[in-house]
Formats: sequence, structure tokens, C-alpha cells
Amino acid sequence: MLLNLETPQLLLRPFTLNDTSIIFSLSQETGMKQWIPDQVYQDLQQTTDILKYLISQYHKRPNPAVAPIVFAIVLKKSNLVIGHVGLSPYKDSIEIGYAIGEKHCGKGYASQAVLAYSNWALDELEISKIWGIVVSQNQASRRVLEKVGFIFLNEKKQMYHGKFQPCCTYYLTNSLAS
Repeated sequence: MLLNLETPQLLLRPFTLNDTSIIFSLSQETGMKQWIPDQVYQDLQQTTDILKYLISQYHKRPNPAVAPIVFAIVLKKSNLVIGHVGLSPYKDSIEIGYAIGEKHCGKGYASQAVLAYSNWALDELEISKIWGIVVSQNQASRRVLEKVGFIFLNEKKQMYHGKFQPCCTYYLTNSLAS
């Protein structure tokens, strides 16, 4: 499963080991530390190990209920990796996750990436539902999900990224996808 997805401004592509330095740098940003602390890497070696694992998944039949399928988000005009988007197992279902580097936030890139990736997953992987779980205080991430058509289900405290905290749960099904 080696493919690229495109939006007007972005290329969503499989990671390569050449992405190690930028992914490590992105993992050190304040937003990553605040909202997805389990994706803050200790060093380049840990980042390399994570990327090797993600890359190994591209050569298997994609099943995000079993193992994550995560792509780099790349600006077409500069070929710069600015974040990631992917699907991962979540409890007995599938969750979308995404992050954009702070320098590139607020430009609609997360919405473009989440929309393209969700539509691809619902259509090509024949997934019936994708969940989006967001820390309640993360207004920007909530707006991304709402903008691309995810439906708000509830807000409740739950264990998320290693902490018991208030979270908003959203979902998207094939019939809802834009």
C-alpha cells in the first residue's frame, strides 16, 4: 500500500526515514507536548524506531483496527513535511489523529488533510466509522473535525494520551463524508 493522496496545497504520503529530523523537531513543539504528549519523542533514535514501525505497516494489508496507518503531510509548493495524519486502533474501533507544526497552524492544512484522508479511508479501506477524540480544551482540533463533517457525540472525562481528562468524541461515517 504505497500511495499518495493530494489536496490543492498538500501531498499526503508514506513516511520515509528522511523524515526523521523534521518529525523529531515537530514532536518537541509546545502544541505536541500539550495535546498529544505520547507523540513527543526523546531523541532521534526513538523517532527513527517509530518511523521504521510506521513504514513497516505500508507493506501489509492496511487495517487501522489492528495497526496504525500514518502519512506525512507535505506542502506541495516547498516539499516540506509539516505534520502527520493517520488512523489508529482505538478501543474496538478506529480513530483519526493529526498534527500540524505550529508555524503552519491556522491555514486550513489540518482540515484539508483530515478530509482527504478520511474520505480515502472510508472509500478504499471500507471502514464504516471513524472516531475523532479531542481534548475538550483543544478548540482548534475540534474545529477541524467539525469543519470536515465529523458529528459531535459527547463530552466526558476519559483516559486519553495517558491522562484522565475531559474529551470530546466525534464520528464520521461514509454517509456523512463530504
